[in-house]
Amino acid sequence: MAGKTDEFAGVKLPRSPVYGTKGMVVSGHSQASIAGLRMLERGGTVVDAMIAASAVLAAVLPHATSYGGDAFIIYHDAKTGKTQGLNASGVAPAGATPEYFKDGMTMHGPNAASVPGMVRGWERLHQRYGKIAWPELFKDAIDVAENGHPLSRVLAGALRLFDHVGKDPGCAALYMPGGVPLKAGDIVKQPALAETIRDIAENGSTAYYEGRIARTLGAYCQANGGLLSAADFEGYEPEWVDTLHTSYRDLDVHVMPPNSYGVLMLMQLNALSDLPASAMTGPDADRLAYLMAAARAAFDEGIPYICDPAAHPAPIDELLGGQMTSKLQAAVRAAAPGPHQRPGVGGTSCITLADNAGNAISVVQSVFHVFGSAFLDPGTGILLNNRMTGFVTDPSHRNVVAPGKKPSHTLNPVMAFKGGRVKYLLTTPGGPAQTISNVQMLTNMIDRGMELSAAIEAPRWSIDGNGKALIDDEFPDTISDALNARGFDVARASGASYFGSSKCIEVLDNGVLCGAADHRREAYACGA
Repeated sequence: MAGKTDEFAGVKLPRSPVYGTKGMVVSGHSQASIAGLRMLERGGTVVDAMIAASAVLAAVLPHATSYGGDAFIIYHDAKTGKTQGLNASGVAPAGATPEYFKDGMTMHGPNAASVPGMVRGWERLHQRYGKIAWPELFKDAIDVAENGHPLSRVLAGALRLFDHVGKDPGCAALYMPGGVPLKAGDIVKQPALAETIRDIAENGSTAYYEGRIARTLGAYCQANGGLLSAADFEGYEPEWVDTLHTSYRDLDVHVMPPNSYGVLMLMQLNALSDLPASAMTGPDADRLAYLMAAARAAFDEGIPYICDPAAHPAPIDELLGGQMTSKLQAAVRAAAPGPHQRPGVGGTSCITLADNAGNAISVVQSVFHVFGSAFLDPGTGILLNNRMTGFVTDPSHRNVVAPGKKPSHTLNPVMAFKGGRVKYLLTTPGGPAQTISNVQMLTNMIDRGMELSAAIEAPRWSIDGNGKALIDDEFPDTISDALNARGFDVARASGASYFGSSKCIEVLDNGVLCGAADHRREAYACGA
């Protein structure tokens, strides 16, 4: 097993986890993780630290997250023992109807964007659980926007791969001056975004949703043929929700409810829970077949219910109940092949954060597809999401587009408890494959006995943009041959686009915090 190897015996180990006794931050960028750790060292709460880290991420990773995006957040308060979710996803604008989108949902441009929810989500969390003064949380984000930050290798690669970004004047002016994409290490300065962040820091989320930012964004969208207006932003509120949870081995695993895909992860774990742990330590072909069958069955049964619960509440008791679990377990035992739902390739970033008092937070924030709507307002410096593509146009479908309605979201933050205490925080980008990757990381640790870093770095399976099963190129050809011979239609792939980039924390039995960041992207773990 990867977690039990010995480098002194000539066997290469995975990268070591990072250890800490006071606090741990793992995020998609070094500057964001450091900003969060600084906030903890100043005496801030995990919420203070998360906001500081998240605000930096939204400035330096525009292909994955932005001030025009959403977030799903799970927070555990050690003092009260309460675990809550905050759904900071936005809604469709007025005029967003199936008739308006009769030719299909728009992938890019102003009509691809729903109302962004993350900024007000930060403020609502801070009002309950923050300690450091609100303006202080944004100093690092203002600095990287105003004075510049080096372009990451992943962002530079995305600019080369996704040429639609250059068709938007706002994106092109910032990232493709003179028509040439910036390269890794080039300094990017965002003065308009710096002014926007400063406005949020000084005036709170009111500046965003009821003030200058909403007015400027709305006017720019409408001037370019979009539906979003300042009126759509006004009064937006994130939603506090109860997390959903199920048991897997000796863990209590918590996820976000719909409109998040989180319930699909719990359904996969329920499907696998009937197997002995030894089933996950046998040949890779057998293990992958079980995992693939669990995901296929969970997706087939659960995806029809992933929509705005205010419009169509999902039958959670049924989806996680005994009858459904038996049905899913039967599918795993049969290891039946079959197609998966279409996932798409996403633009998402994550944060996990914990302190030595037992408080913890798990966040997935996103603009959805890479660069979201690829529509950047020069007046605010904000790149908008393309979450409207999470809707469908079929009027009979639960997830049909409608004004004021939330689309389905693939975002899947995870928090797992052992003996009533936080044990694991799991996050990864990757569209609907987030649930698939999180299941693999959890089973790698629980069933296969892997160290956190090894569990993350181990080769994975996933699904591509057409729902086809993929296995990591690190698996030998014998594995794909064996799966195909058993009736699974499997292709091979590499890279983070399909296999995600995990940011995870484990709380060891002695209370030490263990953090690990995936090698697949430029993630970063730091502890104190």
